Amino acid sequence: MKLLTKGLLIVAIPSLFEVLLLASLFKSQADAAEAERWAAHSAQVINQAAEVREPMLVESARIRNAILLDQSEPIGRPEMWADLEIKVGELARLVSDNPSQSALVREIHAAIGQYRSWADSARALMQRGQRDDLVRQLRDEQGPHRLTSFLNRLNSFIAEERHLGVLRNEAVQAARTSQTWLLIAAVLGSIVTAGLASLAFTRSIGRRIAILTDNAQRLADGQVLAARVGGDDEICQLDNALHRSSERLNEASRLALIYRAELEHRAAELAEVNTDLRQQTQDNEMFIYSVSHDLRSPLVNLQGFSKEITHATRDLVGEVERLDVPEADKSRLRTLVQDDIDTSLRFIQNAVTRSAGIIDAMLRLSRVGRVEFQPVLLDINAIGQRIIAAMSGSIRAKGAVVEIEPGLPAAWGDPTAIEQVFGNLVGNAVNYLDPARPGQITLGLAKGEQAAAEPGLVTFFVRDNGLGIPAAYMGKMFIAFQRLHGNAAPGEGIGLALVKRVVERHGGRIWVESVQGQGSCFFLALQAQAPASS
Repeated sequence: MKLLTKGLLIVAIPSLFEVLLLASLFKSQADAAEAERWAAHSAQVINQAAEVREPMLVESARIRNAILLDQSEPIGRPEMWADLEIKVGELARLVSDNPSQSALVREIHAAIGQYRSWADSARALMQRGQRDDLVRQLRDEQGPHRLTSFLNRLNSFIAEERHLGVLRNEAVQAARTSQTWLLIAAVLGSIVTAGLASLAFTRSIGRRIAILTDNAQRLADGQVLAARVGGDDEICQLDNALHRSSERLNEASRLALIYRAELEHRAAELAEVNTDLRQQTQDNEMFIYSVSHDLRSPLVNLQGFSKEITHATRDLVGEVERLDVPEADKSRLRTLVQDDIDTSLRFIQNAVTRSAGIIDAMLRLSRVGRVEFQPVLLDINAIGQRIIAAMSGSIRAKGAVVEIEPGLPAAWGDPTAIEQVFGNLVGNAVNYLDPARPGQITLGLAKGEQAAAEPGLVTFFVRDNGLGIPAAYMGKMFIAFQRLHGNAAPGEGIGLALVKRVVERHGGRIWVESVQGQGSCFFLALQAQAPASS
């Protein structure tokens, strides 16, 4: 039997007992309400009988006074007799369920009729002047004028109703007492029944749960489990699961020993390989450092010479102002010096600054596993502007237009590395423009289906209308030393490979969509907030 079934039985048995007791309680409550209703009914009947007696007594006294005072007018009052008929009718309706009381009501009604007949005859005698006869009737102890028959029957009726009222009040008290005892029995019975059912359930499964708990502890301690628990309920299923888990753990332990030995052997081989790789990495770092140092020296010289030329152009402007030549020639010389030469010098200085940054980035990227990026919140708009300024000479030479969509969101990343990524993508777009049409390059924000589906990433794009990429070459775009359109621009084919590596190190990703002859669009997804580690 399933534990659920046993649990339902525990609930059902006390519930059934409670339902029976509640049914009895409701029956007792209904009996008490019925008894109270009948007790109230008796009181109502007695009150109605009193309403019938009072006008009869008042009318008898009024007629006596009228006879004694020799006044015939007050003797007849039809409205009183009509009202009395209504009250007697209401009294008969109230006791219609009691034959004996109904018979008494009929007798009371007949007595009222007799008294009314006497009252009518008394009025006739008064009108004929036979007052002395009426006085003699009043002095007679017997006769309809005495109301004896009416009062006797009414008193019998009231006495019987009072007796019924006492019996009904006793029934109310008995019903209330029974209701109280049933309520006490319901509470105590529910407690006792629930306790007995719980005790029986606990004793039936307590031993098996103790075995199950012991097996769970043995499994946690890695010991041999006790014998399986019998039965077909959830406890048995749990115990079987524990035994299966123990068997699997034992098998896993055996396999773990085998794998550990193999892993130690592979670890030794990997340690030798790592030693070789570490030596090769150190050699590569020394080579890159040496090359970077050799490249930095001419850049420093170029920066210094450009500054000297800048100072010289300022002196040259002064000399032009002192020349005794026409103003038009001065203006042409001034424009040549201040616009063309200064602009070229700024391009040179921007290119030198960018080259120095790229050299520093190469040095950092060369330290494979030891490179630690310093992520900050980057202004992608400012990065794009710096890249365009540094490449303005190449952009003008290609006759291209590079646009940056306004309002690009910020992203987290290493400033130098991310600027190198965008610079590589924009540089590739410039280098591989189609000379047959004006170049158009856009740096913007990807939205909707074009954006990366991963949460926490913001996706940018660099789109051009250049030569495009053949479909067969799409899978090789981010592999080192794989070049396409080799005659269009110089290079070694490692730019996109480095870009992919930097982006992945930042927790992002990069992909491309392209149609040969129409252009390409590189998508770059970066972290929108600071990653846990860089």
